[in-house]
Amino acid sequence: MVQQKRVIVTDDLDGTEGAKPYRFAWQNTVYEIDLNDEHRDELLRALQPFIDAGRRAGRRTVHAASGDDRAAIRQWARENGHEVSDRGRISAAVVEAYNNR
Repeated sequence: MVQQKRVIVTDDLDGTEGAKPYRFAWQNTVYEIDLNDEHRDELLRALQPFIDAGRRAGRRTVHAASGDDRAAIRQWARENGHEVSDRGRISAAVVEAYNNR
């Protein structure tokens, strides 16, 4: 017997099929949204004046960078009541809390 699974990605705004994931960041928080082409273009048109006027910031404003940083974040998180694993990805919420301490 053969089983086949399909993943159908739907637009987060209107539920149409065929959407793709897009990421953007605001205030040190990374968001992901699934959008069809029309809504992607709408988002880009809304953001474009701010993108044009802004400047790129270093990645550290959004992500923890090195292994040393991750170790420090894990230690801080445990000491401050956050639950984190010994390995793997650290949640954006914990990284944000660490960065805003």
